[in-house]
Amino acid sequence: MIFLASFLAFVLVKLMPYEPFTNPKLAPSVRENLRELYGLNKPYLVQYWDFIRDLATGNFGLSTKPGNRPVREIIGETLPTSMLLGGLAFAFAAIVGVTLGVLSALKANGIVDYVITVFATLAFAFPSFVVATVWVAGKIYFPPPIGVVEVVLPYGWDTWYDRLGPILVLGLSIMPYFTRLVRASMLEALQQEYVTTARAKGLPWRRTVFRHAFRNSLIPTVTNAGPLFAFILTGSFIIERIMVVPGVADQFIESFKQPIDSRMVLATTVLLSALIILLNLIVDVVVAWLDPRISND
Repeated sequence: MIFLASFLAFVLVKLMPYEPFTNPKLAPSVRENLRELYGLNKPYLVQYWDFIRDLATGNFGLSTKPGNRPVREIIGETLPTSMLLGGLAFAFAAIVGVTLGVLSALKANGIVDYVITVFATLAFAFPSFVVATVWVAGKIYFPPPIGVVEVVLPYGWDTWYDRLGPILVLGLSIMPYFTRLVRASMLEALQQEYVTTARAKGLPWRRTVFRHAFRNSLIPTVTNAGPLFAFILTGSFIIERIMVVPGVADQFIESFKQPIDSRMVLATTVLLSALIILLNLIVDVVVAWLDPRISND
């Protein structure tokens, strides 16, 4: 899968209508020297082989942007910030979403269930870039006579207080998925025969819920955790741009401006793809642990 992802990324980059060093102000000899330096004068298959070989050794080549910094150095400085943002946002979404989903299921068709459902629906309906823009603007619009209320909300990445804004906004983008999945799975699990049997044997309600129903309800939630984490990683690019987070998003987006930094685009795309593939593998292992029938099959 990683090999396929790298091949698709390479083909898509080569299909782009622009490439580095197309500036008409460059002398032809300078342009050819630069193309030779970056290996762009070689056949595409040779370029792809060189890219795979460098990727295996952790050498992503030099950036074509001013300064010609190593791509590995740029990613090493910015990717940890994006990973920290995505990881904390994912943890916030999972903890809050699962908790709300369990409460909603246990209090089904009650006031608590209705309030949680409305909150999850509203959080699902608003795109993350809209929430981020309103958050940064610090203005909440109410109908008259209240009108516009200005508030100062934290955003940025300088202090942990500033980081609360990006983490909460990004986490809210997937939190409703956890809430709805857990609620539906819990309601289904609570109606299963093994729960009825456990109650008939005299097991306490709390033990029946959390040891039996809750564990089984996590299976579809964990199954979707991999795609949700992929969604939050790609969504963090928008949040980073709006909420001034010094992650890999700025470098990735800037790499598409002339001259196109193909090495940066390829390295970032393949690394994120490999990370998502690895997370899906971890999800499969966790699901097999939650449901031994899967590993036995």
